[in-house]
Amino acid sequence: MTFQKLVALLLILSMIFIPVYSIPAYSTSSCQCVAFRLDDIQDYWLDSVQTKIIDTFQQKNASLTIGIIGNHIGLDSKLTNDIKSKLGKTPQLELANHGWNHEDFTQFSRDEQNMFMKNTNDKISSVFGIVPSTFIPPFNTVNANTMIAFLENNFQYISADVSQDDSTVFTPNARVYHIPGNLQTSNLTNNDNIWRHYDNQHLLVMIMSDIQHYGYSVVVLHPPEYALRIHSHYTNEVDKNQIKNLESLIDTIKNNGIKITPLNQIPSNMNSKPYPSWLNGVFAGNENGTISDEQVLANINYLKDKKIIDSNHGSQ
Repeated sequence: MTFQKLVALLLILSMIFIPVYSIPAYSTSSCQCVAFRLDDIQDYWLDSVQTKIIDTFQQKNASLTIGIIGNHIGLDSKLTNDIKSKLGKTPQLELANHGWNHEDFTQFSRDEQNMFMKNTNDKISSVFGIVPSTFIPPFNTVNANTMIAFLENNFQYISADVSQDDSTVFTPNARVYHIPGNLQTSNLTNNDNIWRHYDNQHLLVMIMSDIQHYGYSVVVLHPPEYALRIHSHYTNEVDKNQIKNLESLIDTIKNNGIKITPLNQIPSNMNSKPYPSWLNGVFAGNENGTISDEQVLANINYLKDKKIIDSNHGSQ
């Protein structure tokens, strides 16, 4: 290794292993917003379901971030044309890098991880004319080599999940923003491969709790959650009831004054006041089961009635 390459590597390592930004127990600033992250976008796999989910966000005037698998995009004209038709418009559709073959990056060398990221960025650029600034690690797994490759490919936003990726304090002009997915709309049970949807009221409370803790929330979706299922097999037919539930969730979020924004717009929107600090105990009680979802929402409604919380800015 040449001296110049060694210096460059040490500079990269210094950016990664400096003391990690730690989020305080509760955020001191807020964007009062939620980002929806639709993972596993790919050709010829539940493409009717994928396009319906994307179309639902567009029809509801709600932004969405989609994680694209690079080696499996560009041949399915139904999917790619639907995505192309929505780019550069309002609401925003953000394209994110979701790996080359949906591989576990931590099982590969830095050079291999770098190649996977670059290949996917090149593919997305060639198909859609956009180079992603956001990386969504497949399986939500990252290591030090992932972050080196991340920097080498000029990403700025990374979104794994809170078990793998700690949130960062949103300092202006940061080199890297860690914005992990905090919630999912459904829970996948490994024993029967069935996605079971959470109640919308519970999701709303969890979103508000995340906003209180981090200043934002990220909700992760997967295409099979919105597909009709035959036994344990998901078909390429839309589950209309679950789409209605998604529409209702989007409406409920907006009606509660929560903005819906792309992942890469969260840092620039961290300029709102957080919820009052006395709500910390309410959310903590909800997490440990001593305060119900209904009681949390009653407290929130009290704040809205007293004009302490603005309920009129829930647009994207």
